[in-house]
Amino acid sequence: MKNTPENHPVAVGIDVAKSSLSVNIRFRDGNERALAIRNIEADINHTLLPAMEQCSGKVVMESTGHYHWLVALLLTHAGHDVRVVNPLLAKQYTSGTVRKVKTDPADAAGLARMALVADNLPPSFSLGPDALFLRKKLAVLGSMASHLQALKASLASAEDARVILNQTDSAALRSLRDAVAGVRRSLDVLEHECIRDAKNCNSVREAMPLLTSIPGVSEFCAALSLQWFRLGGGITSKSWIAYAGLDVSSRESGTWRGRCKLTKRGNYFLRRRLYSAAWGAVMNDSHFKSYYDHLRTDEGRAHVEALTIVARKIVRTMFSVMRSNIAYNQSMFSHKYLLSTPLPLAPSL
Repeated sequence: MKNTPENHPVAVGIDVAKSSLSVNIRFRDGNERALAIRNIEADINHTLLPAMEQCSGKVVMESTGHYHWLVALLLTHAGHDVRVVNPLLAKQYTSGTVRKVKTDPADAAGLARMALVADNLPPSFSLGPDALFLRKKLAVLGSMASHLQALKASLASAEDARVILNQTDSAALRSLRDAVAGVRRSLDVLEHECIRDAKNCNSVREAMPLLTSIPGVSEFCAALSLQWFRLGGGITSKSWIAYAGLDVSSRESGTWRGRCKLTKRGNYFLRRRLYSAAWGAVMNDSHFKSYYDHLRTDEGRAHVEALTIVARKIVRTMFSVMRSNIAYNQSMFSHKYLLSTPLPLAPSL
């Protein structure tokens, strides 16, 4: 193919699998090119990058655990504008055809179409290997914490049954209790390691004191939040709340009003830590305690519902201190102030 401006790529979609990449390249003249390569550095450097030479558009791929990291890092390093999108968002484009087709090339074509026309793409991929590995460790920590909670509940149930039935303790149960205690210690070490790694990042190290100045927000909660919350054009505190899954769904049709509930579509581990931060704030800060009492007494909220509302308030406060670059101050960041007073934008971290 002759290398002319009409034949330069204007959009690229990549369907990522563990061991393979299905690529769709769209050119300025309307033609397309499909590639199927291995998800290894050699194929990306020797086959994909030459095919994308002088690409002037975006590269879109789905977030697929950690399998998209290699191609995203290599393409970003080569100067391409990579956008990693939520699979729910990508589905709107990959399934928007008359014929119901579900193949890797078809998905790649849908992602290329998304790169060409979508106006709601996330910011460009900008994470480095250290930040990505920190995210993976945080994901492992969240997953293992959930499994540990289930294991502790199972052991507690077995211990209750043993006492009720007047049975002697067994070596197997003692071994399991020791194993659970060992996992707990390992998770504590991993948590401190995540805090250390976060502090080694310049932007996070500068922002962490802003978040830890908020009552209830620990260093780990701040480090976790800074991995998922980002400032930028069009981003609001409501989008942060929605990302944590703390927003309330609406169920209405005509005159019918359904029962609203939390969407819980965000990061589970982040939501859990924000809930813990809300409880810590209520226990240790008079301002948050009075707000919690107001929700419980004056509005008749249940305990969990009130703490969830306090957690949303903490997220709004996080957004405000990050945007204004000013540490938390009780008189400045009161509830009414947060709702009614705009704050000046600070440079993005």
